Amino acid sequence: MTSGEIVRLRRQMQRRIRAVVAERRMARNAAPISAIDDDSRPEQESRTQQHVDG
Repeated sequence: MTSGEIVRLRRQMQRRIRAVVAERRMARNAAPISAIDDDSRPEQESRTQQHVDG
């Protein structure tokens, strides 16, 4: 693999990473705040219960 190919692959990977990060950021900003709160609470409670029970 030549150095030019490596550079091209790196740039392509960086573009893909930026696209995924931007997509996740947009999805997080688009979600209603109450939905985020409701989703996170059961996970925290179940983790606490597992820690205490386990």
